[in-house]
Amino acid sequence: MKKKFILLLSFAGFLTLHSQTIEEKIAAKTCECLQKSSNITNDIFRDCLTKSMTEQIFTDKDPKVRESINTVDGIQTTILRVKEIVSKECPKLVPAVIENKEDIYYGKSKNKSAQNFYIIGQDFMDQKNFKLAVESFQLALKEDPNFVLALDDIAVSYRQLDDYENAIKYYKKSLDIYPEGHFALMNIGVVYTFKSDYKTAISYYQKLIDYHPDSAEGYFGAGKNYFLLKDDEKALDNMFMAHRIYTESKSDYVKDSEQIIGAIYQKMKSENKEDVFKKIAEKNNVQIN
Repeated sequence: MKKKFILLLSFAGFLTLHSQTIEEKIAAKTCECLQKSSNITNDIFRDCLTKSMTEQIFTDKDPKVRESINTVDGIQTTILRVKEIVSKECPKLVPAVIENKEDIYYGKSKNKSAQNFYIIGQDFMDQKNFKLAVESFQLALKEDPNFVLALDDIAVSYRQLDDYENAIKYYKKSLDIYPEGHFALMNIGVVYTFKSDYKTAISYYQKLIDYHPDSAEGYFGAGKNYFLLKDDEKALDNMFMAHRIYTESKSDYVKDSEQIIGAIYQKMKSENKEDVFKKIAEKNNVQIN
């Protein structure tokens, strides 16, 4: 009888010692980045902060750096504290108002006709009638070409119709208007995965990570595609991050990340790479029982 392999994952508690030093390093890099721009917008500020944070986390030799963002709260707290430090260290480089773009771009259309056609399209989506949904969303976009929700949902409808090219076309239109759109970035990655274009899928998931470092979907999507590309180490690194966030948020998707981590383990074990697996686990503050 074959013994069923069970991979038990548990996360060690992370220390907050020296966390302020980590945040100061990220803030310093952020200020340096901002100094290169003559006109600092909210987009530039966000880009500098997220790129500085990613660079510091993945290049710093101190393992406590990685541990500090191994939870959803850890990521969010780090971002907030870095913003506070940047505001003190280089106040002239901080935009006056940091707007909530999701409220702006994921809101209703100001055009009543566009909004009405959009609601009709959603009803057709609920009925699984994606052809009529597409027609309704097209009418909404004729009235309001910059209606992000309609662009996202017409892309979803095309994907359901297995029309991947049109799905990609409309996700890209959505991202032209709202580059950090969580929904479009996540789903265009899914479409490219369906097309077996794993490298392009990863590029969009990386953007999702850059814009939304506290979201598990970017890490999960990147990890899955790296695994399909047989890059087990990058796959595992990203999947541990996704699993951490899913666990912290008590998401049902934790089972999906566990399954893929188990598959990566079995593959690496068969290739005599258990030590590499354990090393990556340790880096991500994960205990293997």
